[in-house]
Amino acid sequence: MEIFQDIAQILSSGLSEIGYTDQPPKTDRVLKSTGIEQAIFDDLCTDAEALSECEMEGKEKLKSFGSLINDVFQSIYTLNPKYTEENELSALSRQFNKSILENLMADENYTAVKGVCEGKELPAISATEEFSEHILEDLDDLMDKATGGKGKADAIEKMQQDKTALLQKLKEFLEKRDSVPADNSDGIDKKIVNTANRVKAKAEQAEMFEAIMANNLRKNKQKIRECVAGAMDAALQKAQETQNAVLAWGDGSAAMQKNELNTEVLRRCAASGKLRYIAQFLGRYKQLLNSKRLTGYTYGRGQKYDIEYGNNISRALTSDLALLADSTLLPLFLRKYRQKRLKQYRRREPEYKGKGDIIVCLDESRSTFGENNAYGMAVAMVLYELCKINRTSFALIHFSNHTKTYVFPKNEEIPVEMVLECAETFLDGGTNFDNPLREANCLILDDRFEKPDVVFITDGICDVSDEILDTFEKLKSDTGTKLTGILLDQGKNVEFALQKFADQVYRTSELLQEQIVENLMEDRI
Repeated sequence: MEIFQDIAQILSSGLSEIGYTDQPPKTDRVLKSTGIEQAIFDDLCTDAEALSECEMEGKEKLKSFGSLINDVFQSIYTLNPKYTEENELSALSRQFNKSILENLMADENYTAVKGVCEGKELPAISATEEFSEHILEDLDDLMDKATGGKGKADAIEKMQQDKTALLQKLKEFLEKRDSVPADNSDGIDKKIVNTANRVKAKAEQAEMFEAIMANNLRKNKQKIRECVAGAMDAALQKAQETQNAVLAWGDGSAAMQKNELNTEVLRRCAASGKLRYIAQFLGRYKQLLNSKRLTGYTYGRGQKYDIEYGNNISRALTSDLALLADSTLLPLFLRKYRQKRLKQYRRREPEYKGKGDIIVCLDESRSTFGENNAYGMAVAMVLYELCKINRTSFALIHFSNHTKTYVFPKNEEIPVEMVLECAETFLDGGTNFDNPLREANCLILDDRFEKPDVVFITDGICDVSDEILDTFEKLKSDTGTKLTGILLDQGKNVEFALQKFADQVYRTSELLQEQIVENLMEDRI
């Protein structure tokens, strides 16, 4: 390294022109966020305790870990991720964070993760949490690969900070020299030369360390890619799990926003393996139901006819969107967005053909435990969703060798706690068809039900007493009630007692599970 010998060399080198030390500090954020996107991320983080703990632990090892978490969310949530300019990035983020982000966005699962998370708050933050926790587990190894075993990756930031401090010191010395008499400047000149050489040495040290990091990251690209791929696999699974839970038990909004209902649903699902298992089926079936409901529009999809308040940006009026053009008005726009006070177009609501009340009898004998019970409960819950849409009454009769019944009348507000409790119920035991049919007979005569359809879901063979069968057949004749049977006999093709009293039977040995659900929907939408 060439060293400065005197003041003239320092002045001619340009090192004395240190106005750039007053420029805004470098950022650790590799991707840009709009004000709204950042506000959404910050709001989501307030309730994400595990993510906050992950960030705190990660920042003890890597200064820019919090920004990495923010960038992960940004990469999967926003429509078109945009990179921050290279000259605005800190050296650490330019090398380490950007390498992780580039591998994330090049991963084979990135498109799938983005498909689940783009514009959807809860899946995006849950995937971010899962990805970040996996990266944290491998962070020491990743930093070791980046530095070639030469210490922590954020040592480069310490070098940059030292360089900035020395530059500031050099600036002060140069300003002080102007006030020192020329015949008494030897002492201050020595300090200036010494400080300038230290600045130059620190700058070259930082540049060398950054070059080493860049070279090591290239050499270990495959290992880093494998680490990121493992984290993306876990993130995809978590995002899908969150999406299914919100679709199955939440408010059903496309944006899957954080609210009291969705937050409670995710909390319950985290503690209940059965709710998560059912959601794997029910989430898909509700998506199918929503797509079929689109055919029910009377006035055509998307027709505008009035103005309302809300926070759907895709339907917002240009008068409110214009607030985004002026940075001084951005806080006003954000406040109106969070308070759902943006002016937006109202669209025609769909009209449905509608059907009557529904009673589901669900076999919960010991043999149904697992997939059969999860599928049967998903069928019951999607039928309950249809009843809510059509404003009709619904009942679910759990049965084995005894019964437990939940009734959801059409004119009552049903708390989500009751729905989740119903879904988590599993009776266990043997199989008895008399008890659920007896209970169904009572409900058919109940004033809360009018010509209900009965759906009977079972996997077993069980006889029915003549007395119960005769009573049920008479009620069917008197009320016009129809019974649809679903036999969970995939791969078995057994004979069954449903033939005695069912008007129509679907068998999983003959139709795909989803096709059966689709047929039930088409009969009732």
